[in-house]
Amino acid sequence: MVVRLLQQRRFRRSWIRNSLKASPSQLRIMHVEGDSMAPTLLDGDTVLVDMTRRAPNPPGIFVLDDGMGLVAKRLEHIANSDPPAVRIISDNRLYSPYERSAEEIHIVGRIRWFAREI
Repeated sequence: MVVRLLQQRRFRRSWIRNSLKASPSQLRIMHVEGDSMAPTLLDGDTVLVDMTRRAPNPPGIFVLDDGMGLVAKRLEHIANSDPPAVRIISDNRLYSPYERSAEEIHIVGRIRWFAREI
């Protein structure tokens, strides 16, 4: 699932600070393309990414640079791995999970919110 940076949108500062416990300057709105995270994220969804949350613990959905571009994937830290490793998972079962060392990937941030047009 490819992720692209979008124009600014407006959110209530109180929601960002109190609910997300985030700084508005560290949030980015992005657009997802593709089906690898279906049914959780669909082609055309908009996501809000917290750039300060880069650790895959607890597991969650993150934007990462996989070496070929930005993608949205579910990440899980692999316990007791040496060197530290991460499992990269697509919610769509047509795509197989794979593992990478923590040094091989660059986590951009954790997805905290999404929206889709109905």
